[in-house]
Amino acid sequence: MANQVDLDAEQLRNSAELMGASAAAKCVVGESVKVSGTIRAIRVRPQDSVPMMEAELWDGSGYLTLLWLGRREIKGIVPGRFLVAQGRISRGPKMQPAIYNPRYELMPNDR
Repeated sequence: MANQVDLDAEQLRNSAELMGASAAAKCVVGESVKVSGTIRAIRVRPQDSVPMMEAELWDGSGYLTLLWLGRREIKGIVPGRFLVAQGRISRGPKMQPAIYNPRYELMPNDR
């Protein structure tokens, strides 16, 4: 029997597939991608120098970090929000797969 976390992950993977998005777990550095998923966490760093907003995107297959340089917040990008993002995969500050300054579209959460 599947638990709620597994069911949510499956729903996100299905939504990504229907939108023509790449699975986060299969993204390769250097590749231009379209991804979709739910924002799980937001962080702003560093606090005292050039700001950088970091959003953790979960698509049911894995996590991808979205980074906006020079931003402390972006209206509408909050934990729990579903969005579609596009950009080139690179490595974030902790060497995790990331997209810097992605193009994005906020989507209704009722997908």
